[in-house]
Amino acid sequence: MPDQYFEMLWDCTQCGARGLFAKSQRHCPSCGTAQDPAKRYFPKPGQEKQATGHQFVGADWRCSYCESPNSAAAAFCGNCGGPKEGAQKVQPIVEDGPGGALADITVSASEVPTPSGSAIPARTGSKSWPWRTGLAALLLVTISVLVLLFMRKHDETVQVIEKTWSREVDVERFSAVSASDWCDALPANAYQVSRRQEQRSTRQIEVGQDCRDIRVDMGDGTFTKRSECTPRFRSEPVFDAKCSYRIDRWQVLRTARLDGGANLAPTWPTPLFGNTGVLGDRLGAERIGSQREHYSVRLQSTEGKDWTCNFDFARWSALQAQQTLTVKVRAIGGVDCDSLGKPER
Repeated sequence: MPDQYFEMLWDCTQCGARGLFAKSQRHCPSCGTAQDPAKRYFPKPGQEKQATGHQFVGADWRCSYCESPNSAAAAFCGNCGGPKEGAQKVQPIVEDGPGGALADITVSASEVPTPSGSAIPARTGSKSWPWRTGLAALLLVTISVLVLLFMRKHDETVQVIEKTWSREVDVERFSAVSASDWCDALPANAYQVSRRQEQRSTRQIEVGQDCRDIRVDMGDGTFTKRSECTPRFRSEPVFDAKCSYRIDRWQVLRTARLDGGANLAPTWPTPLFGNTGVLGDRLGAERIGSQREHYSVRLQSTEGKDWTCNFDFARWSALQAQQTLTVKVRAIGGVDCDSLGKPER
């Protein structure tokens, strides 16, 4: 248990008396109005009054009949005599910022903060929740509709208007190129290596702590203070050796390409090599590199809509120009190319 407790404050709404002590003044000394525990607040920092000799026995309970706060040790309301049975515990006030502004919170009876520094209950009951809930519901409905439209399909009759293809072949040359890496990742076949220092990363160095007092409402008209500290860091650059070097590698020199349609059978281009006398992994040698092929079909519906589908060579070859087929079309537009010429499942 903490060594010190301090008095929360409250203001009388009937006569306007301000700064009344929440623990020792359960009724307004001017007009006798019972304290409203929901209107308790923290005093300004430095103006706290210690609750001398206070023993914490639990959060107050609010009388179900007259709404007056009562000590957890009391079995009956000190204002009207109502029983404690079934009464709700007083909700603690959460300090929001150094000025002691009140936060809108809702907690259960078991969530009263303890002096050991347990976490303050999360805020709930925000007035913006209906708006957020409505927006989330609208977003969910919109996504559902889009998914349904995307999945919904209908049949359309189309004609193969055009077939096109392209094939590409890269020509690579074994060349000396310049490169750089961190020296601990230097390739084994690098040469003409030079080193320099460069910043490689940044590390965080702890240089102290930033501390502040956290005031915790105990729910019985008093509060305690505990210190909360967070580490403070500064950024420090980390330097390492960077290597520049030369290395012999295969590099793409040029790309040969052929394009055609249905009247020309797909053929791979035959690139010309500039250094036919240089073979193997020797500077100046050339070789065939990566190869790529693309096959497209342009479709047109009876209503004049156009779509383009890409297929592999076997599927592309099986299609004939001016051929009429059935295809699935999505409700939001776009054709299901995989369904071309296939019956509906």
